[in-house]
Amino acid sequence: MRRAAAPGIIQTMSRVPGVIVAIDGPAGSGKSTAARLLAEAEGFVHLNTGALYRAAAFLAEEGGCNPERDPQGAAQIAREMVFHYKLVGGEQRFLVAPKAGSPEQDLTQVLFTATLTQKLRPVVNNEKVREALVEKMRAAAARVLAEGAKGVVLEGRDIGTVVFPDAPVKFYIQADLEERTKRRAQELRAKGETVDEAGLREQIHHRDQIDSSRPVGPLKRADDAILIDTSRLGPAEVLKRLRDEVRAHLKP
Repeated sequence: MRRAAAPGIIQTMSRVPGVIVAIDGPAGSGKSTAARLLAEAEGFVHLNTGALYRAAAFLAEEGGCNPERDPQGAAQIAREMVFHYKLVGGEQRFLVAPKAGSPEQDLTQVLFTATLTQKLRPVVNNEKVREALVEKMRAAAARVLAEGAKGVVLEGRDIGTVVFPDAPVKFYIQADLEERTKRRAQELRAKGETVDEAGLREQIHHRDQIDSSRPVGPLKRADDAILIDTSRLGPAEVLKRLRDEVRAHLKP
């Protein structure tokens, strides 16, 4: 049974042709890789929605705003932030400016560091921040589809439950904690960061608890989301499952 669409979604998206695929799941489950590979394979555009929250956290720190002590200031930063997705040489880049008219910075290399991850909690748990960024996600998807993309793939924590509850295809991707810790450690080491796996495991577990229990946009599987456990699956196996399901759901 489909969830009712959030206000504004049907009105906005019904005018734009194209497919929306929503992928949710906890940190390190492989959803970002799966979303990217699915988009490439199907000729869709992948939009990493977590980058918006990280960009807001980055701008808050750069501007001297403590999101925990000044939630209204953090919300204002999220509302004013300019965020663009851009493909450069087949790689997704994240261009960010604090407000319209300000120069955009390419923050691709800094948004997914462990240091910034530790500062996300008061940002992602801020209801007004989430409201502002959900609208930016919807606008970004609408813009990409209006420009001619035949579909978009969005991944995050509440894409299928809050951002696009009417998406025709939804997935919930999960993996066990040990596997997710190992994957995240590999990603961070590839960026040259030193990793304490025990501390990282605890951080991911803590993030799971926060994401699942927060009052606004909690991490949970949508009733109609297809469950895929990637703990023992490689990227090619996950991709095949995704493509099979997408094609089955979108048959005329």
